[in-house]
Amino acid sequence: MELFFIIITLIYFLIHLYLLSGLNKSLAIKSDAKMELPFISVIVSARNEKDNIVKCIESLSKLAYPDRLFEIILVNDNSTDNTLGLMTNAVKDFPQFKVINSRKYTSDNLKGKANAIDTAIEICKGEIIISTDADCEVNSDWLINTVKYFSEKTGMVCGFTIIKSESSFFAKLQCIDWIYLQTLASSSSGLNLIISCIGNNLSFRKAVYEMVGGYKSINFSVTEDLALMRKINSGKEFKIVYPVNKECVVKTLPCQNVSELMSQKRRWFRGGTDVNFFGYIIGTELYLINILLIFGLFILSYKLYLLLIIFKILSELILIYKVLNKFGQLSLLKYYPLFIFYFAAVGLILPWSFLSGRNINWKGRKL
Repeated sequence: MELFFIIITLIYFLIHLYLLSGLNKSLAIKSDAKMELPFISVIVSARNEKDNIVKCIESLSKLAYPDRLFEIILVNDNSTDNTLGLMTNAVKDFPQFKVINSRKYTSDNLKGKANAIDTAIEICKGEIIISTDADCEVNSDWLINTVKYFSEKTGMVCGFTIIKSESSFFAKLQCIDWIYLQTLASSSSGLNLIISCIGNNLSFRKAVYEMVGGYKSINFSVTEDLALMRKINSGKEFKIVYPVNKECVVKTLPCQNVSELMSQKRRWFRGGTDVNFFGYIIGTELYLINILLIFGLFILSYKLYLLLIIFKILSELILIYKVLNKFGQLSLLKYYPLFIFYFAAVGLILPWSFLSGRNINWKGRKL
């Protein structure tokens, strides 16, 4: 058993070194400061977001991009609260905004958020489509910095989203969680083995979306962003990049309690079951190393356990440190010792939680 965990830890360390080489490539991606700015369509799908949509609109109304070159389409995704009324009232003084209702489902593939986004894409004018969520806020330079990562061969640009962590200790743990997982994604992108993305900061060419058939051609997924990314990536004709740029970051709200967190994680887990082989390797290693963290002290000698855990933490920090520093979030490192136990507990419980019931509740929908 000792040899098994030594091998697992060594592989974990080597994988993170490999990912570090990919992260360095993502960090080195250069934007084209001299590119001719394209017309952009920003799409926000909102379902039952009465508490968040106005703040989202306020941040979008401050975008520093030529007025004639962008539009913002807000899609009411069959809300049962006053989201539609709030959207309509909040945008009345901003001509760049358009408020629409999601069309009725037209196929098994076009359901939920995928249907809402596709409804907007069908009428949008943008060469580039950028999506965020109704519980997010963007900085004024988000558009202009994101779009400059589109070269001729770039089909999709994935961006980082950071959780607002001022409110609580629980929020800080979630913030580290999101940054670590997105760092894995950015690193894998640098290796041309991209494993994931996040839909509240995602942009792609409309022509590429139409070329792959859009959501109409993708089997329904509770993580429609991942499904679209995989569809675009499968052709290998266009690049998918995941730059690490503070000016392209979107901010979102944390889950308020453990139940909400596990619901979110179960949805991601379900969408992640179609991950590529490299993703399965990383997922398996994460699961095994977390078993070591939680149960290793009962199996191994104290000294060996401590040594392996130090290697585990170093493996992660050599990767995440650069991103935390880039985003001005190094203060979160003081919470890292507790984060590893939070992350391990969630990671070990999640697969069993998912197997115990495959229905997923998302904003009042059962999926």
